Amino acid sequence: MNNTKKLILIVLSLILLFVIVKFGYGYLSGKYMPIENNKENSSSEKRKAPDFEVYNENGEAIKLSDFKGKKPVVVNIWASWCGPCKAEMPYFEEAMKKYGEDIEILMVNLTDGQRETREKAINYLKENNLDMKILFDEKLSAANAYSVQSIPRTIFIDIDGNIVEDNIGLREESILIKNIKQLIK
Repeated sequence: MNNTKKLILIVLSLILLFVIVKFGYGYLSGKYMPIENNKENSSSEKRKAPDFEVYNENGEAIKLSDFKGKKPVVVNIWASWCGPCKAEMPYFEEAMKKYGEDIEILMVNLTDGQRETREKAINYLKENNLDMKILFDEKLSAANAYSVQSIPRTIFIDIDGNIVEDNIGLREESILIKNIKQLIK
């Protein structure tokens, strides 16, 4: 009987350890994890893009809905500490220069005030000679609207405010350009 109790205790301990590791890892390693592989979520069913409010460098509020009916929008959610985010920044800079008349590209910095701040984001752009305007998600409005758990996150939204594609992970430049061209059509 003593051996049975020990066996049950060992099994329960292993189950508890597994549960702690599985659910505790995400919490301990930070809420937003950078990922490198690209996952696409595109379906034929149109889904309205949830609205959010972010702030420009002057502190002025900008809403996603401000662009509805004017231009298609690409929303990229990123942070300066995220390796895959940094790798794709030059692609977005180039796309802004090339397609900026036809599409709005919103570079939304995941500004949580702890791991990422306005200063860190602005310094990152300066240090890497990136010429682009960024927006700050200081209230995590965009992150919450899109249930962001991993970055970079790129959402392609048509002129009517419908999500065309929702991508998690590093974008190859050729795929980014292909998706932008499809939105502009």
